Amino acid sequence: MTQIIDFSRSAINSFSQSITIPVPLSPSSYTLTEFGLATLQGGSVLLNATVGVQTTLGNPNLLLTILRSGTPVFTLMATASGGQRYDPLSLSYVDFNFPPGYFTYTLTISQVNSSTLNSANLIGPIDFSGLSLV
Repeated sequence: MTQIIDFSRSAINSFSQSITIPVPLSPSSYTLTEFGLATLQGGSVLLNATVGVQTTLGNPNLLLTILRSGTPVFTLMATASGGQRYDPLSLSYVDFNFPPGYFTYTLTISQVNSSTLNSANLIGPIDFSGLSLV
């Protein structure tokens, strides 16, 4: 039987068009949000995130990265639609095979293609949550 060990959530904002933050060009990145979770031996962590972006030029390639205590554990590459369109980027990931303890989970974003021809803004929502299970 699955047991919930811990739950945490960090939401910068919960609705669209609540912020306007340019997505930085890689190798720089923007830390969207982070939280801490307790884990047990043999457990796993279910992570979910939603990030709202709006293209301002071209078709930017965006890299979302989840870090566990500073170490990347998951990346997702997404191409935002052109024409000033709103794109909600959502991801789910199950982290496992880690020692018991307390870990910080961080969500970052960066743009990986030319900023001369492509750009995007974070416009919300930005929501990141984790559920520690054993």
